[in-house]
Amino acid sequence: MKTFLKPRPIVLLAPTLAMLMVGGVLTWRGHRIGQGLLHPPHVPVERPVALEELTGLEDVSFTSAEGLALRGWYVPSRNRAAVVLVHGFAGNRAQLLFEARALARAGYGVLLFDLRAHGESGGDRVTWGDGERRDVVAALDFVSHRQDVDPAKLGLFGFSMGGTTSLLVAESDPRVKAVAAAGAYPALEADVYSGYGRWGALSAEPVLWTLRGAGVDVDAVRPIDGMCRLQGRPLLLVNGDVDPDAPSKLQASLFRAACEPKSLWVVPGAGHGEYSRVAPEEYARRLREHFDRALLGSS
Repeated sequence: MKTFLKPRPIVLLAPTLAMLMVGGVLTWRGHRIGQGLLHPPHVPVERPVALEELTGLEDVSFTSAEGLALRGWYVPSRNRAAVVLVHGFAGNRAQLLFEARALARAGYGVLLFDLRAHGESGGDRVTWGDGERRDVVAALDFVSHRQDVDPAKLGLFGFSMGGTTSLLVAESDPRVKAVAAAGAYPALEADVYSGYGRWGALSAEPVLWTLRGAGVDVDAVRPIDGMCRLQGRPLLLVNGDVDPDAPSKLQASLFRAACEPKSLWVVPGAGHGEYSRVAPEEYARRLREHFDRALLGSS
């Protein structure tokens, strides 16, 4: 007669222990990632050397609603219209010098500034569009009070995190008569899952818990919910077709959610932020024409 040995408890517990260990590692890793998203490496601001297309560039500063000091550069307007430029995560105002030159060359006033916790501005953490909305509103306040600008002719451009933030502001601030966003994401939660959700909720949720624990209102960073609130103000979306940080499918969902007038330009062969490298002339032309139609009434 055969006898069967009972499995030892440690053998039965092994799969459970392994799952707990994996979960612990993913939670720790997600927390570290979240901390990195809140506190990116500092990138020093480098003043542009060639100023031919940025004539009259001024060092400026203004204050957010919470009292944060925000610093930037301003190029005076020659056509009474102005565009505020909003950089991406872990960048600073110098990230958008190509866009600034393209618009300043066409006569626009241009404000480049550092978002909170970036460049030379105040603040101790990045909030991925949540608090940055107030930075952009302060920038619009600054530009609208310039003597060289007609406050009825304000535009907004943003890249990546700055693009998402610009969309959020444009949806709620009627002063923005036209908005363009490059490499933007439709919702912060979806972006975290896209970038860190290799293991689904196990790897993405710890990142989101860390952001929420630091006071970031993740659920408020959802421009996709309000795209039609632009109410006839022109929208331009730009994305690269090989962008791993803001995949075309995410940008396409923003475009589908928006109401007319809207346009989407997918740049062949461009990654995140590579539009000016891959197609500089067309990129500059599309930006200029977009704001010309909305702010100057021409094409």
